[in-house]
Amino acid sequence: MRSPLKTTSIATLAFVALSGGAFAADQHDFGRESDKGAYTGDYYQGAFSPDGVTAPAMPTVRVPVHMASSRLDRVLHELRADNRQINADRAEGKLTATNYSKLEREDAAVRAQAIKTASAHNGMLPSQSYARLQSEVRHLDRDIARMA
Repeated sequence: MRSPLKTTSIATLAFVALSGGAFAADQHDFGRESDKGAYTGDYYQGAFSPDGVTAPAMPTVRVPVHMASSRLDRVLHELRADNRQINADRAEGKLTATNYSKLEREDAAVRAQAIKTASAHNGMLPSQSYARLQSEVRHLDRDIARMA
């Protein structure tokens, strides 16, 4: 028996595919005298004349996902080093499973907070946020040393 979500998804995809084909077929009427396309060999049909398009195509502008921020890079680098230390201590048997998972959660929380703060400020970390994140990284370092 199919789930309602699966059935709805399949029905939606079928509807989108069929309606897209119907709209595409509606744009090209090959019975006209001034038709450009299959009969005249014009490959660029509609590129220079309006054929049902309401607005000309505009170039897209890509926004970079990660902007260079020395503060953010420094915090992420320190978190990567802490993560390597946590994994090394776990491999050597210095950390229990409970302590390991607690440190991993703490590391992930600081990392998520740094990325969220940077994304809210156009990829940069303000000085107050940077100081707070550095304090949390130092706290994580102390926890690693204390638990190992």
